[in-house]
Amino acid sequence: MHKRKVLIGEDEKNISEMYKIAFEKFGYNAVTASNGKEVIDVAQKELPDIVLLDINMPIKDGFQVLKDISEQEDIYQIFRSIPVVILSNYNNPQDIDYCMRMGAQDYIIKSEWTPADIVKKIDDLLNDL
Repeated sequence: MHKRKVLIGEDEKNISEMYKIAFEKFGYNAVTASNGKEVIDVAQKELPDIVLLDINMPIKDGFQVLKDISEQEDIYQIFRSIPVVILSNYNNPQDIDYCMRMGAQDYIIKSEWTPADIVKKIDDLLNDL
């Protein structure tokens, strides 16, 4: 059976590691990236089944990654079959609307979900695709 792979784009190492452990516990391969440029590079190399993307990251934030996916053909080609889910502390309706309009599959507020609940939500999302 194919082991699903998740790419976690999160600049805070302890949070990134917490999500990585949670996904691995539920049978995923988990890879991490600590900034938006790295998210794009790792996605190209690893071809994950899904990307969890934080908004507030150095070098390129999550907004810029979404913008690059929609506007740059080479980056779009990498992500065209990889769903992107925003994982953020920002609960701003304008941010949520922008991310969804830019192609995010979902927007999860970190503080409202346990890591195990996020894994379950991602499982459900991938099963529905």
